[in-house]
Amino acid sequence: MGLGTVFLSHYRRHPGQLAGLLLILICAAMLWSGVRSLTGRAEEAVTQSKAALEPRLSVLRADGRAVDVEDFARLRRAALCASPRLHVTLPAEEAPEILGIDPFTAGCLRQYSVGAPVTDTLVAGLDRRVLLGSAGDLARWRQLAPPGTGDYRLDETEGLPAGVLLTDIAVAAELASAGRATLEILLPAAELDRLQLPAGYRAQIEDYGVEPDPLVEAFLLNLNALGALALLVAALLVRSVYRFALEQRRRSLEILGRFGVPTSQLRLALVAEVLLLALIGASFGVWLGARLAAAMAEGFKGTLSGLFSVDTLAQSPPAVETWLGMVLILAVVVGWACVDLLMLRRRGQPGATPSEKQVALIPLPPMQLPRFLVPAVLLPATLLIVSLAVLLATEQLSLIFLATTGCLIGAGLLLPRLLNWLLARAERRCRQALLEWSCAEMRALCRLLQLPLVALAFAIAAAIGVQTMVAGFEATFARWLDQRLQGDLYLDPGRPVAATDWDGRLRALPGVKTVLPMVRGRGLVDGLPVDVLGVHPNSPLVQDWPFLAAVADPWRALEERGILINEQLARRQSLALGDEIHFRLGAEAQSRQVIGIYADYGRPEGELMLSLAILPDALPRRYTTFVLGVNDPGGIHWQDWPGRYPWLAGGRLRDQAGLKRAANAAFARTFQMTRLLNGLTLSLAGAALALMGLVIFRLRQRSYTLLHVYGVPRRRLRRRLIVHSMLITGLLGLLATPLGIFLSWVLVAKVNPAAFGWALPLKLYPGFWLQVWLVCLLIGASVGALMRDPVRLETLKNE
Repeated sequence: MGLGTVFLSHYRRHPGQLAGLLLILICAAMLWSGVRSLTGRAEEAVTQSKAALEPRLSVLRADGRAVDVEDFARLRRAALCASPRLHVTLPAEEAPEILGIDPFTAGCLRQYSVGAPVTDTLVAGLDRRVLLGSAGDLARWRQLAPPGTGDYRLDETEGLPAGVLLTDIAVAAELASAGRATLEILLPAAELDRLQLPAGYRAQIEDYGVEPDPLVEAFLLNLNALGALALLVAALLVRSVYRFALEQRRRSLEILGRFGVPTSQLRLALVAEVLLLALIGASFGVWLGARLAAAMAEGFKGTLSGLFSVDTLAQSPPAVETWLGMVLILAVVVGWACVDLLMLRRRGQPGATPSEKQVALIPLPPMQLPRFLVPAVLLPATLLIVSLAVLLATEQLSLIFLATTGCLIGAGLLLPRLLNWLLARAERRCRQALLEWSCAEMRALCRLLQLPLVALAFAIAAAIGVQTMVAGFEATFARWLDQRLQGDLYLDPGRPVAATDWDGRLRALPGVKTVLPMVRGRGLVDGLPVDVLGVHPNSPLVQDWPFLAAVADPWRALEERGILINEQLARRQSLALGDEIHFRLGAEAQSRQVIGIYADYGRPEGELMLSLAILPDALPRRYTTFVLGVNDPGGIHWQDWPGRYPWLAGGRLRDQAGLKRAANAAFARTFQMTRLLNGLTLSLAGAALALMGLVIFRLRQRSYTLLHVYGVPRRRLRRRLIVHSMLITGLLGLLATPLGIFLSWVLVAKVNPAAFGWALPLKLYPGFWLQVWLVCLLIGASVGALMRDPVRLETLKNE
């Protein structure tokens, strides 16, 4: 019989332990690898997209005429690094935009620099009429392409903006007849300081660029934090299950030592077992993680669409390095679980012969944290205090997550001790012997189940914290939308239009009583891009906007001298009422006084709100939409307007309810993923606690059997066992609730401001707490019920 057979025989006798270990490892690997599959690909997409989102200069003719090929040639002869770009918009509503570039001069712009995959592909395929884009955009092209354009080669390419197909400018010119074409001549933003244009031309900042980093970093970090929490919960559970299994094998290992098996060989066998468990768990977990990522990819794509293309997320099989990394992570997790048993040493009895020496294990109290981790309560209390101090002092997102982790670990290690202390006080106050025994029995169970209880406490806190953040945001966002969306209809013309011309046309529509043009664009504050919004301050459709802080009659002050800013910009620039803010709108530099700060949930960008009258015509990315107030939204057939009025064709007209549904759906996809991961973590902790509780209760059968021998009926003992289990998990749920409230405060008051620039009001939801407590009681009842009969008279046969 080999050493491997001896090790395997333990799991033959206890198949439930092996199944529990593998289940925990597979679930942890699935959650972590699934999240990393999504976030890793998104991080790559961010890196690829940053260059595409850099600022650019557009060359315009001084006489106002559109630029053409002759202008491009003249600029190149003037030694300017200019590159043409042709936009082709097809009449089909959902058709992707065709973007034609010159691959030989595109290197002037960093997003199409030499060596970029898209540029190389276009150079290599000039005679093959190739269109590059994401999988979704190529699929839409196949459905909506104009007749006679089916002979283009379609190549799926990552890193391109959503809704855009990239091609050679000559190919785009062929397609121009099927739609509307606009030619641009672009210069890199680096040319701005030393730019000398020929006579008759001027440069305009076409786009300041956008900075998705705050939103993307926060969203991806939140998902990674949930994945790391799942790993932490799994590590605690694996340690509890595996160390219990090793305690059962202690005597077997000592016997092997007595029979002459070297200590080094036992260590190698244990290491091999650890690696084998990690290998099996990682293999199945990574495969399931890919399935999980595929299921979550649609919601992930919906959350991040508009920043970069995420069509190919989670569609490729897991890479070898992903699998190897998961094996290494799980090996560390399992290795931590059995580190005590790996510390084997030879122990010689006084006067014993060398053959009588035996293998001994460094004695540790079974199922408790190592002494070097928890010396009494000093270390967890110190960790909690230090982490809380760092959390209160920092505004850096990564430090907030690290400090929160420290607070959770410190509090989590103190919770079982607090539970034990409460039961000890109850034990001292008991007047009945059986109640006193019950308290002592539950204290023993708390000590034996310390790590699974800590893991469950983390999962409970995460469930309460995430639910508070999600529910609080949904409620706040709904009220905010009701206050901000004062109009009945919202019109996007689908193209740049003159606000004054359309204002009169829209007022002539049947049933329209009020029209509010809203001009959007981009500006700079201290060199950083911000959104710009221009409105008519005297419009009745903006009078009921909510403000976090404002002077008396802010709309009159906006028309006269002031500027309104959103909460995001106020936080990042440390601005308050009365402060002077300096900003740039295209070529114009302005300075105004802050007269109001308004809430702006759901996005990270800063925003300036100005009177429409002072916005320059050359505002970068100037675009106008309209808000309409009507007499009877249900009584007019506004859906027919685009067909009845040709000048509205190509625009998008929506009512207030439709806008709210679209906004709520976008965030529902994000929160659906968060809730899914949180629910899986809670389920993992509950299932593992049930497994461990079943094993521990079986070890405690001798106590219940003795009580039965002393005259306590079996049915009463079974009820008492279930009550013991429910009391432990129920009390833990109560004690973990303040930890969940703390995590809620961190998410709404620390993470949101650091990541997005806005804070949510902290709202408590006792109804959800009740649901969590009921789940805890259900877990406890399940553990007790699985025991069936706690009395086993054969346990006393040798006494």
